[in-house]
Amino acid sequence: MSINLEIRQYAGPDRHRHDYSQILFPMRGSMLVDVEGRADVVSSHSLAIIPQDRMHNFAPSADCSLMVMDVELGSLPDALVPSVLCGPSALTVRIEPWLWRLFNQLGREVEADGRRAPDAAHLALSGLQLVRQEQVTVAPPLSLAEQRVLDVTSALGNDLGHASVTSMARKAGLGQSQFHALFRETVGQSPRQYQLRKLFDRAVDLLVNTSLPISEIAYDLGYRNASSFNRQFKQRFGLTPSAFRNADADGRGVAD
Repeated sequence: MSINLEIRQYAGPDRHRHDYSQILFPMRGSMLVDVEGRADVVSSHSLAIIPQDRMHNFAPSADCSLMVMDVELGSLPDALVPSVLCGPSALTVRIEPWLWRLFNQLGREVEADGRRAPDAAHLALSGLQLVRQEQVTVAPPLSLAEQRVLDVTSALGNDLGHASVTSMARKAGLGQSQFHALFRETVGQSPRQYQLRKLFDRAVDLLVNTSLPISEIAYDLGYRNASSFNRQFKQRFGLTPSAFRNADADGRGVAD
């Protein structure tokens, strides 16, 4: 096995290690990943890197589905080894939207027909070459309080966008100001910024992977009306939700 690619669902925690590197691309849902004391949540538009021979554990959301890529680095020519898999690396890496579209499309193709996995694996490896090296940083081990913050974000799943900072702090057993400061320090964004990111990650997932009406997606995300959703979505992505959905459909037609 130089490269193996498949779609997997995990039922719950499973502490183990393996003699190859592993990259996790969330297709749906999210997963709390812990690699020898370093923990983070991986979700849409990001990937998780589990280095070879590192003890790791995870806690998936109920709807979690992942494209998993197993790579034996020693069997690859040096020129084909992505920089994000060389040396110290981040546990999770944010992916540019255009590049995430590539990974997401590959995952859908493998999910529809597992026989396409070998070709998709080599395309995914090429895509990893395009992940920007400057996104990679080494995170220190988490404190108990920081771990509580991540546990809360993982446990809330799709409800995160509707939760108040007060309720999240209460669930973590922390004061509101302490929770806010630890959240920013651990996640790199304020709770509200992170909530909006997750909210729009889910919006993109629903637009790409379902045929739900825009108004129904808006209500599902907690908006009182579709016009507010349309306005905020366009502010974030430069396209209305319907234009984004049409552009994605056009892209799938070209890829197929």
